[in-house]
Amino acid sequence: MKRLNLFGIGLKAYPRFAILALFALMALAGCGFHLRGSTVGGGADNAFAQRLYLEGPASHTGFATVFVSALTAVGGKQVFEPAESDAIIHMYQATFRRQSITLSNAGKANGFDLSYRISYDVRSPKGVVLRERKEFEVKRDYYNDQTLPLAQQAEEAQIYEALANEAAQSLLRRVVNDIRKSPAPAPEPAKTPEKKP
Repeated sequence: MKRLNLFGIGLKAYPRFAILALFALMALAGCGFHLRGSTVGGGADNAFAQRLYLEGPASHTGFATVFVSALTAVGGKQVFEPAESDAIIHMYQATFRRQSITLSNAGKANGFDLSYRISYDVRSPKGVVLRERKEFEVKRDYYNDQTLPLAQQAEEAQIYEALANEAAQSLLRRVVNDIRKSPAPAPEPAKTPEKKP
C-alpha cells in the first residue's frame, strides 16, 4: 500500500471512511460530548445510576432543567419521590447576575461581569444532612463595545448558556462527591422472635 509522509513519519494511506471517522471522533471530543456512564469532568465523579430528587425555591427554574439534562447525559435520573432517590438536593438559589465593571469614553457600560450563583444542600432520603448549605459561583468577564448590539446580545446569550452548563456540571460533581463520602447506612438489627410464655 502506498505510504504518505506526514511530518517526517511514514504512514500507510487509509481509506476515506477511516479518516472521516477520525475527524468525527475528534469533533465529538472537542464539543464536550460524553458517553453515557462516562465521568463528569474527569476523575472519579461518575454520576452513573444516581437518582436525585430536587426540591426548594430554585428546583423549578431554567437552571434546574439544565442540571437535569447534565444528570441524564451521564446516565443519572431525576426522581419525583424522595424515598426513591439516592440523595435530595435542596436548591435555595440559582441566580444569574450581570454587573457592569467598566465604562466607555461616552460613559456607557462596556465591560461586564457575568456570573451564576448556586446555593444548595444535600440530604439523604431519610433526611440526614450530607452537605450543609453551601454556595458557589461561576464567572466570566464580557466586553461589549456597543457597536453591534444584536450580535453582542446573541454572544451574551451563549455565555449565559455556557455558564449555566458549567454551574450544572459543577453542582453535579459536588453532589456525587457528597453521596460517595457519606457513610453507608447501618443495617437494621435482625428482629428476634418473641418467646411465648
